[in-house]
Amino acid sequence: MADSATVHHAVVRIDLHLPDADSLKDKRSVVQRALTRLRDDLGCSAAEVGAQDRWRRAVLGVAVVASTHAGVERVLHRCTAILERDPRVEVIGLHDEVGTLVVEGPGLSHLTHLLTSEE
Repeated sequence: MADSATVHHAVVRIDLHLPDADSLKDKRSVVQRALTRLRDDLGCSAAEVGAQDRWRRAVLGVAVVASTHAGVERVLHRCTAILERDPRVEVIGLHDEVGTLVVEGPGLSHLTHLLTSEE
């Protein structure tokens, strides 16, 4: 029997409005706090990916990986909840792409061995 592994993943673009940001410095403070909370609370990868030169707009990119589809959906829901808890942030757009990667075959055992032997 061949080994197999399933990786559930999502990439999300989150558009933000920062109505009280009066400078790029104000914006940077709010965005950095949001990114830190996403990374620390959810363990996802997050970065500012657009509208870097606009004071009151920000575009974040978030990547999520989990062992189940439900796990990915749970993290996506929590991303929005974390951002909306900050009164300085309004989520004005959310676009996601959710998928599944299935790897099968004898090569998986070799890959798994390599990854665990490096730890």
